[in-house]
Amino acid sequence: MRPIDEGHAVSLIARAMRTQGLAVDRNRILHVGDQSRELVLDVAVKGQKWGIAYITNQDGASMSDVIPRRRDPEAFIVVRGNGEGEEDTRAVLLFAGDYMQDDLSGEAHTSTTIAAEEKLSNAVRYILRRASEEKWP
Repeated sequence: MRPIDEGHAVSLIARAMRTQGLAVDRNRILHVGDQSRELVLDVAVKGQKWGIAYITNQDGASMSDVIPRRRDPEAFIVVRGNGEGEEDTRAVLLFAGDYMQDDLSGEAHTSTTIAAEEKLSNAVRYILRRASEEKWP
């Protein structure tokens, strides 16, 4: 089992946003945590103050001091910026480990690439709905 590759995941996230009629920015920086560490919003909504960061295992390890622990693996974590002018900017964290796929070898494969990609796209659609309902800036 392995997570969806970061580059592919970012393109899936962007595609899901564009499908909903949103223009996107890539690689927007948001400062988070007490030390104002830089978090990359892999895909952000153009003209709005929120985006999605796809957190790989490596990202999670290097940012463990600023990324809150998830108590519920089904819950999304939303963090807010703390840099100048970023106080109302939000980042939704999607963890690569939640979007696992296997290589389809043998008889015991558990999650296809299609299923993992669909799970990621569904997550993005849920986030878009939530952002709209809560009127995120």
